[in-house]
Amino acid sequence: MPPKFLLDEHISRMVARTLARMGIAATAVDDSALAGSDDTVVLRAAIREGRILVTYNNADFPLLLGDAIRAGVVVPGLVFVDSGTIHSSDIGRLARALAALAKRMTAGEANPSAGIFLTKKS
Repeated sequence: MPPKFLLDEHISRMVARTLARMGIAATAVDDSALAGSDDTVVLRAAIREGRILVTYNNADFPLLLGDAIRAGVVVPGLVFVDSGTIHSSDIGRLARALAALAKRMTAGEANPSAGIFLTKKS
């Protein structure tokens, strides 16, 4: 099954639109009712909707992911992006990296359920 992404508030809705043109389901938090929501609410929405959360918030979400896993919650996945690797304003590069990751996930070569970091080789 192809992955579905939820893009955290630090990621432009243009990334979601670019992914959609590539045939990849993606929703941007800032383009939804989740805009301005607490991180916990965003993660719960991703879990409820079966979406993989993509975020630049590498301080809070690893802790929230750990809490969810310890509580026995099945998390579809988290993708952590670092601005030193892909700047949040580089819409095309981020979309291409997520499309490549989606392809690897569909082929069974990547599993973001415990969190995965986008690197320069992703």
